[in-house]
Amino acid sequence: MGWSFTIGRVGETVVRVHATLLLLLGWYAWGGWRVDGASGAVGEFVFIALIFVSILLHEFGHIAAARHYGIGTPDVLLTPIGGLARIARMPEEPRQELVIALAGPLVTLVLGGLLAGGVILLAGSDALFPSSASQLGLWSGLAWTNALLLGFNLIPAFPMDGGRVLRALLASRFGMVRGTLIAVRTGQVLAVAFAFVGFQWSIMLVLIAAFVFLGAQAELDAVQTKHLAGSMTAERLTVTDVRVLPPEMPLSAAIAILTRSDQRAFPVLDASGHLMGTLTRDDMLRGVADAGLAAPVTAAMALPAVSGVVPVASSFEEAVGRLHESRRDALPVVDAEGHFIGLITRDNVTDVLLVERLRQGATAR
Repeated sequence: MGWSFTIGRVGETVVRVHATLLLLLGWYAWGGWRVDGASGAVGEFVFIALIFVSILLHEFGHIAAARHYGIGTPDVLLTPIGGLARIARMPEEPRQELVIALAGPLVTLVLGGLLAGGVILLAGSDALFPSSASQLGLWSGLAWTNALLLGFNLIPAFPMDGGRVLRALLASRFGMVRGTLIAVRTGQVLAVAFAFVGFQWSIMLVLIAAFVFLGAQAELDAVQTKHLAGSMTAERLTVTDVRVLPPEMPLSAAIAILTRSDQRAFPVLDASGHLMGTLTRDDMLRGVADAGLAAPVTAAMALPAVSGVVPVASSFEEAVGRLHESRRDALPVVDAEGHFIGLITRDNVTDVLLVERLRQGATAR
């Protein structure tokens, strides 16, 4: 993930922090310094840091529920606008999504309740309900912040948890695609309302509205794509009519082929058809700069262990996920013995989905 770094691991889940979160912490610390010197800076820093600890615990509520259903969670990312736990796949049943979506808010509810109870027990109710917000202490402020986070997350709009709860309830009656469509449109109507109010009162509401509107559309696109793909495997997405390169070919010859072809990734195969690596335009240019035009393509190719490969029996989601994570224009597809089958390219994935959409539309008519 660009602009993020790892701060730890909990089980199988890597915890990452976006670099801009450090800027946010620094900004609040600077504001505290201007008001109350070093103690103000430390106080603001600790308060914001504890908020994001609360958000992290919220995300691990989702993660624990997902693991209960056998759904992996590769990583969780903390950003200035909240946390994002990435699950390996969508839940198979609406009930599972409902449980996973509610698990995070439940953690926030429990955490806020414990904080509020602790403040009342140790300092009395006046500490939790002072006459003005400026009199809130660290822990009472954190309790109220968790209450606000709970309310915000339960707004019935993607990508908040409330949108997923609404989709799960609708999907149990109308199916995943229609349920998602209704939930997304509901959320986008709310986003437009946020924007309208934001233009009158706060630009932050406008930014939140844009985040909600675009996040909802992205969710709809993902669900519709999955529906189109159905039981499609990597084999259906594979381009088999591709030019392959022998390992002894010089880079000068490979570049000549590149300039005469619209192919942008070239597999390098040994005599038995096993994949040795892949060569893209950028690989060629780096190879020429490092080793010269006379060097063999093996000097510049990306090894399968580095670029990644797609097993031919992979599901659509896995194949496309590997392609996107590789950040390459194409990935090689191999069989169980490592023999080269073809390439999966971003353009071909788009073309296959377009054809499938037209086919389903024609069938429906």
